[in-house]
Amino acid sequence: MSKPHMLRSLLSSLACAVAAAMLLLAFPGLAQDQPRRIAIEIHGKAEFDVIYRRALSNATGAVLGGLIGAGIQAGIESNEDAEKRAAIYPYVADQAWRDVFIKSMTDALAEKGLEPVWIEAGTSPKPGTADMYLVLYPKQFGFRVVDTTSLMMAAFVEFEAAYSSQPFSARSKPDKEPFYLTDKSQVSYDQLLADTAGINPRIESVLRMAARRLTNKVVYNIK
Repeated sequence: MSKPHMLRSLLSSLACAVAAAMLLLAFPGLAQDQPRRIAIEIHGKAEFDVIYRRALSNATGAVLGGLIGAGIQAGIESNEDAEKRAAIYPYVADQAWRDVFIKSMTDALAEKGLEPVWIEAGTSPKPGTADMYLVLYPKQFGFRVVDTTSLMMAAFVEFEAAYSSQPFSARSKPDKEPFYLTDKSQVSYDQLLADTAGINPRIESVLRMAARRLTNKVVYNIK
């Protein structure tokens, strides 16, 4: 190939590269979009609980309350549930709420093209850290009676969440949205104790469900 022809080819390639760069500058949307970032803080700790006798109080409370007094009744219900909690809790994985929920939500956000930025406890995100700021307020997780006739139980999780386009200040009182979910799978209390290997999978199932539900809320609010 002659030198003039090579020079023309080189100039032609250079012109194409310059034109492509100018096109991307004029239309930045043509470039690959960076994932939108979600800064997530967790305030507090989720407490494991078993709600058995207390779940039945709505059905029998009026009768028993009149006979023995509401205060005594509440104490009886709390003691019975505490015994059931003590029987189940040793089989619950340490940090189950955090480990399962965080991993599940990280995966769910990635599927939606979002990048989570988990903020360490005791620190605060700075403005510009993310496109959206989310604060989680864990409350409870565990098992509760969901059918007062059959006394069947299901894993449940309860928490609150607040969203904002700017970091929350220490003085702010964000509007918290409550979340309460129960797993679709049901089991009796006796079955739980008879098959302790199934306790954690049931808890993990409802935590994954909660993470997906919250992710959908995040996607809705960030639009």
